[in-house]
Amino acid sequence: MKKADFIEKLSEKIEMNKKETLAVYEAFLEMIVEGVKSGDEIVFPEMGKFGLKKRPARTARNPLTGKTVEVAAKVVPQFKPNKKFKEAVAS
Repeated sequence: MKKADFIEKLSEKIEMNKKETLAVYEAFLEMIVEGVKSGDEIVFPEMGKFGLKKRPARTARNPLTGKTVEVAAKVVPQFKPNKKFKEAVAS
């Protein structure tokens, strides 16, 4: 589903015009990004949680040349679905 389709369905579901729905959607995403960026864990009990995951430095191999490359440690965003969400999607 594309963003435009999602906004259209959401606006119908909550009975709000598309412009207002888009503003709510963008504010919602912005709040999640800001929260995770600041190190907070954003938890939605019915769905899961957004957070950060630390990846340690490692040695990798370039598949084209076969040479080893050092990959620096980094922090990446992570979404961890909860059991209820996984079961709902699987059924």
